[in-house]
Amino acid sequence: MNNRLENEQAGAQGSGQGKSAETSLQVFDYNEFLDRVMGDSELAATILEEFTGLIDQHGEKLRDAVASMDHENVRQIGHLIKGESGNISAKTLFESAYAMEKAAKTKDSSTQNKLLPEVLENIDSLKKAIRKALAKEER
Repeated sequence: MNNRLENEQAGAQGSGQGKSAETSLQVFDYNEFLDRVMGDSELAATILEEFTGLIDQHGEKLRDAVASMDHENVRQIGHLIKGESGNISAKTLFESAYAMEKAAKTKDSSTQNKLLPEVLENIDSLKKAIRKALAKEER
């Protein structure tokens, strides 16, 4: 099953910006995350379900903070999303949230506005990848 899951995950990489699967970041690496929780698939499912329940709220708060040019709040939310996504092996969201955090530190509203759609898209892609991984685990 691991090889099949790894092959399917390879297809769920990047945001289709013309990068090959080898060079683009992976949306979600379930096997890496499962290693982080020492193979406990029930714990993994619990954490992932909690994450998917909260990440939309973080995205909305980020959208509001960017709109109001609240750089400190953008930085904090970007940092939060970066940490949470890093903990579950969600590399594309980690990278875009990190870029958002850096833009907020320098009070670069233009970059924050450019990054916001990417972060929100990465959140949606990640939720789909998580649902797919959890559905496969239930089989």
